[in-house]
Amino acid sequence: MLQSWDQFPSVLEQLKQLKEQKEATNNRALYDPLFRGLGNSDWRLETTLERSNDANPNETLLTYYRKAARTKPAVESLTERSWNEIPEWPEFEHLLQNSHWIDSILSHNSGIYEYLLYLRHHGFPSPILDWTMSPYVAALFAFDAMHDKATHVLLYVYFRDKMHASGSDAHLFLVGPYVRTHPRHYLQQSQYSMCVGTVWERRGEKVHTDYRFLPHDQVLIGSVNEDLIVKILIPATERKRALMGLDLMGLNPYSVFGSEEALIRTIGRRELFFKER
Repeated sequence: MLQSWDQFPSVLEQLKQLKEQKEATNNRALYDPLFRGLGNSDWRLETTLERSNDANPNETLLTYYRKAARTKPAVESLTERSWNEIPEWPEFEHLLQNSHWIDSILSHNSGIYEYLLYLRHHGFPSPILDWTMSPYVAALFAFDAMHDKATHVLLYVYFRDKMHASGSDAHLFLVGPYVRTHPRHYLQQSQYSMCVGTVWERRGEKVHTDYRFLPHDQVLIGSVNEDLIVKILIPATERKRALMGLDLMGLNPYSVFGSEEALIRTIGRRELFFKER
């Protein structure tokens, strides 16, 4: 837990040392950390699908994909864009039931993830969680959307083991940094994760037929490998100092969203919040 925003750089240096110690202890490498900023230290690692009041809490990958694929004709018609590489739902069902790992399906059908990311960026409830490779971008997200009752904001730091292992009941996989999606993906230095567990059925023999979505907290905390999660808490009272410092670094809503709305919000913050009364 930090006492002030001024301690943030030293905490990042401590994270580097922690990574080196972990690698030395286990005699294998960790990937560079990913960060996710939350505007309240009481909040969990929840996807927009988990938070949505409009979604079925028991949604599986197969049922979710069917609904997402059903939107494609309308989205293509209204945006004049096309996603020709996305399998139709029956083909996706066949792929899902005849592949040992969901990773292999997505790696050979990149259009699936590209379309799901497009939907996510534009408000469609999603089982995909976004991370950033920049701790400062994560801090911006935390303080930018800080809850008015928060005493601290929270940054999750995720160190992924390069020999990542997972069981059928808890599998987390990542995609990025280079995917064809919305430009803000690159502005925010994003990567994305999804957590699933295999759905099994007996048809003479035990076979998997689908994947159920799992909470990230459950998978990361109960990890079967050497992945490492660290939490950084920063007092909510440091919001102005942090946002001003980040703005001087070129990090503000406009720089990471690139929209006209974000531009006006950035200008408004400079005039109404940063300047002395």
